[in-house]
Order: sequence, then structure tokens, then C-alpha cells
Amino acid sequence: MPNPAFPPTATMVFCIGAQKAGTTWLYDALRRSDQVHFSRNKELHYFDVIAGKAQQVFNMRVQATSILAKRLIPQLGERNRANLRQLRDLTDLLEIYTSEAGDHSAYLSYLLEGYKNQPVVCDITPAYAILDRETFAQMGQIGSAKFIFILRDPIDRMWSQIRMAIKAAPPPHTSFQEACIARAQQLIDTGRLPKVERADYRGTMTELEAAVPPERIKYLFYEDMFNPESMNDLCDFLGIEPIAVDPESHSNRGATATMPADIRAGFCEAFSPQYAFIHERFRGRVPDGWAAEFRPDVDVNRSA
Repeated sequence: MPNPAFPPTATMVFCIGAQKAGTTWLYDALRRSDQVHFSRNKELHYFDVIAGKAQQVFNMRVQATSILAKRLIPQLGERNRANLRQLRDLTDLLEIYTSEAGDHSAYLSYLLEGYKNQPVVCDITPAYAILDRETFAQMGQIGSAKFIFILRDPIDRMWSQIRMAIKAAPPPHTSFQEACIARAQQLIDTGRLPKVERADYRGTMTELEAAVPPERIKYLFYEDMFNPESMNDLCDFLGIEPIAVDPESHSNRGATATMPADIRAGFCEAFSPQYAFIHERFRGRVPDGWAAEFRPDVDVNRSA
């Protein structure tokens, strides 16, 4: 049964995906609509935490709360103000985890804070892509939820993720280009690439479709998402008025590094099952920008 705390006239929408798959851009675009409600925190990480898939997120939030509390000083005046505001935000967010198992009322209370009768309530937490069918079924019962799953060319997405990670924590005594190549080679050599949960499109789709009716699932290709036509189609799926978008306004553009041919070959081997599944599933709908090595209608022999 749908949770009685959820507005009966609204539709819950979850957006899931992998890192560097355009969820931040979509968040910014949907926030421009007065028909979509968001909580004050972009990625709630509720269902992945309670499912035992993101303990590190919960621990990090608890640790941040403890650090802020220790910064408070026994002194009147404004010196505590900034820390108290951050502390209040974090404790409010942590409260979403305080309900009993199967009861999502604390999560909904936080999510719906400031709700003004918008027809769509949205939680964009890309990491929900790693959840199983039982959790997706729980999510689907909230406001007859709809799901948006963003797919990006696996090779391009992984290379972008690597660049983002290196930019955030650059190793000493090496160039950005060299560090990206070293990280990619390590992933190839250790055989970890096929095991990256959020890069397992087939796994996510299998679990999601086992729990949610197909008419409540929208698959978006990252490479097409920035076009006005794609956004109009998405708005139609959500039942809201069209949102004007700038195709050039990508969020979080990554730092530049060139992918060598041998790294690309390693990525191709690791992700070949994902390409085979997506091409079989979507056939002619797969964007031309996806790795041409795996396009069934193209014969190519490119080196990079």
C-alpha cells in the first residue's frame, strides 16, 4: 500500500544512474520547474543506506555531525551561528534514518518539507542504481513512483569518473594525464571494471523491471539528454510542462585527458557484455556516440 503520508495527487520520481552520467545537470534543469519539488539536500541516500549498501555515507554524515558539534564554544554571540546552521541541516538529514524497518515516514517528512502541492516530488540519488528488486518494490509503492535511469557510454563514463577522481585527489610527482592512465590500468589489471556495481546497467535494469511496471520506467541516454526534444519527452513522462534547456549547459564538465588506445582496448573487453545487452535491448535507439566498436550496424577499425 502507498505510504499515507505521501500526497495523493503527486507522483514520486526517483532518478538513478552512475557517476558522471548527467544527474547533476538533470537536477539543475528540473529545479527550474515550479511543478517539481525537491528536498533541501540533493542526494538523500536514504534507500541505499537502509538497504545496507552505503554504510560509508551514513558514517560520514554522523562523523560530520560530531565534528561540527565539537566546534561549538560556550560563548554568547554570533560565533556559533554558522556551525549551528550546518549542524541543524545534518541532524535533520540524519533523522530520515530513525524510523522502524518498512516505515518511511521520517524520510518522507524530510523530503516533503516545504512542499507546495507540486505534481512531482523528486529524489535524485544516482547510487540507488545498485539496489535490488525488493528495495525497488518498496520505493515503487511511494506515490506510485516513477523511475528515471540514465545510461551513458560505459567507456566514456568510466574515463570521466577516473578524471574526476584524479582531479579531486591528484597523486604527487606525476602529471594529470599519467595519473589517469595509471588509475585506468590498475582497474583493468585487477579485473575490477566488470564488477563496478553502478556500471552494471544490465543488473540495474533486471532488478528494477522485476519490481516496477515498465510504463513507470524512463530510460535516458546521456548523449541525447541535453537536447530539447529529449527534455520535452521526459517532461511528458513526468506529466509536467516542458522545461527550456540549453544543450551546452552541461554540469560538472570533467578535466581533460586523452585515453590511449591500449586503455580503450582494456575498457572494451571489460564492458563488452554491457554493450551487447544495451544494443540488444534498445537496438536502433542507442546513440551514435556510444563506442562504435560495439555498434552492430557499423564496421570500424579505429585506434583511439
